[in-house]
Amino acid sequence: MNTIPYPLKDELRSFFPLLKKLVAAMEAGAEDRLYAFAALEDLDQFQSNVSRTEASSMTVDRGLVLRILAGHRNFEYATNFFDEAQLLNEAETLRQEALAYLDRHPAPAVYTPLGWSDEPLDAFAEPVRAQILAAGNGALPTPETPVHFGSAYDPSLSESRSKAETTQRSRDLKEAIEKAGGDQLASAGTMIRRKVKSRLFVDRTRMMSQSLFSSLYYLYAVTPKGKTIRNIIGGMAGAEAANSIDDAVIADLIETAIKLENAPHIQPGRYRIITGPDVTGVIAHEAFGHTQEGDTCRLGRSCAPGLRKKGTLVGNQQATIINNAGVFAMGHTPWGVNGTHFFDDEGFIARPQTILDQGILSSPMNDLISSLVGDINGPAPRQSNGKRESWKRPLMPRQTNTYFTAGDKTLDELAALCGNGYIAEHAHGGMEDPKGMGLTAGTEYLEEVKDGKRTGKLFLGPQGGHVELSDPVPRLLNSIIAKSTIEADGTPDQGEPHNKWGGCGKYHKEGVEAGCGGPWILWEGITCG
Repeated sequence: MNTIPYPLKDELRSFFPLLKKLVAAMEAGAEDRLYAFAALEDLDQFQSNVSRTEASSMTVDRGLVLRILAGHRNFEYATNFFDEAQLLNEAETLRQEALAYLDRHPAPAVYTPLGWSDEPLDAFAEPVRAQILAAGNGALPTPETPVHFGSAYDPSLSESRSKAETTQRSRDLKEAIEKAGGDQLASAGTMIRRKVKSRLFVDRTRMMSQSLFSSLYYLYAVTPKGKTIRNIIGGMAGAEAANSIDDAVIADLIETAIKLENAPHIQPGRYRIITGPDVTGVIAHEAFGHTQEGDTCRLGRSCAPGLRKKGTLVGNQQATIINNAGVFAMGHTPWGVNGTHFFDDEGFIARPQTILDQGILSSPMNDLISSLVGDINGPAPRQSNGKRESWKRPLMPRQTNTYFTAGDKTLDELAALCGNGYIAEHAHGGMEDPKGMGLTAGTEYLEEVKDGKRTGKLFLGPQGGHVELSDPVPRLLNSIIAKSTIEADGTPDQGEPHNKWGGCGKYHKEGVEAGCGGPWILWEGITCG
């Protein structure tokens, strides 16, 4: 596979001079009081759905956000109207509003953005570091140097670019599922989505852009009794993200569907559980993902500040959770997942952050405002967690890729340690209570483990649907017995643990892309129902 960084379209590159003018207008004569940036977002997405009918859709969107930080208050203007005179007028209006606010309110010192020489290059993932140095021809860029980051993709695969080929691949996969399932299925379907999301960011110290190319494959089979079995495959890549979809993947989908058609229902209770990377990730996301978001802490909606103040243990030494936007490879998979970015919506470069360290909470995930205000002891480290649903929506501290660290066991060793219990491998959503420390994580079904071996027998939930795993978070995180290596087969670990393709809703409406994952984990007991 011969990959290159996804390039920035010339049309988008042409916006840099305008963005520089807008930043200069917002800060003019007040650089010692204001900090401003301009960010342009561009979305180009194609989706093909094939089931009993076919449908395709295209989404094209572009918008601009102007931001001034005055003290600890943001002033913003967003638009998809790109008339230069109008934008300069709005920039001046925003500047006057911010200065008037500072005249009425005492404010702390102005935020000073990092220059390229202030960045910890050695702390960045190699694709980030390499593209920064490439922009400067081996040296650090200057404020006038455009720095472009592109996620890796294989340009030789024309399906990555061709809508017709993508639609045909959807048809082929759907027909392959139906052929393999025969009369044991009621129907089948597929969806393929290709998305390029680009962003330009300009402030007084840098000009940056990023183009994130992702591909999602959604395959499903429906049994005569209406049981729907699905498989989601995708990542920060082009058509090469489908490399793992072969006859074995489709055969497994059909076999699972047949087993679930008449699968027994589990009795509600507490069982030993081994979670696969998908379900492990949902637990990481819900346990101390939302709880550790900076605004949730700052606004008194989270238990985390009090727990950090007391130094309270909320898990055992196996309970370490990372949030990291810079996941560009997962185990032996040479691409990342959809929670990955090079810099966030406020221009802060991606870097890993430990949010739970061997059962002890560390600093929260912050956007710029949350880092300046803090929650207990004042200012906190800024992280690459300032994200928007789109240019139309407000910015908040949000998760990127949230995952448990790996251990040292194989999956077979975890099963032997389990004895009698179940495996939860395929996630089905989740919810959290940041204030009350409750958690639920869904799994499509459970697979039996008996006498330390997988039996292949599947169980549905008590009502014949999915199974909910639920517990108070500290009880759950103190019940980790052991964790697998990244690949769970004993091969040396490479990259980061596997993360599932996912999304995250906050305050019931603000949706963003977010990966979550980790290794296989054996839990002493989880309530299942």
